[in-house]
Amino acid sequence: MTMATALTVSAALVAGFAAGQASAPQAAAQTAAGGQTGPRPAYLVVSSRPIQPEKMGPYRAAAGPLARAAGLEILASGDPAAHVLEGTWPHAGGLTVERYRSMEDLLKFWNSSGYQEARKLRAGLSEVNFIVAIEGR
Repeated sequence: MTMATALTVSAALVAGFAAGQASAPQAAAQTAAGGQTGPRPAYLVVSSRPIQPEKMGPYRAAAGPLARAAGLEILASGDPAAHVLEGTWPHAGGLTVERYRSMEDLLKFWNSSGYQEARKLRAGLSEVNFIVAIEGR
């Protein structure tokens, strides 16, 4: 390594360290305030039992793009009765956990006229035990 290269690398390391130190108070403040800047994610927890799953295609086609535009990410889906670790699971069907960018985005999607129309497409095709929305950390 030449002397000029060594000086350039050293200067870059010092500049990087200084930049990191300058942001440390802000990062500490964010951690003290809950570690979050910007909107927090929101989670939709759905318990439902399919009645006519073969007919859900039109609902998925209408609702899917709207949910994805709100940041939908399906985190988990399955039968919770198979792994009840404590208590009882009184619901038939499966459980799905979805994450959205924020509660604002989730509610904007949920209350949109487009989704309200799409919901009509699943009427009678699935039995919904519950759908709850919670804000994440």
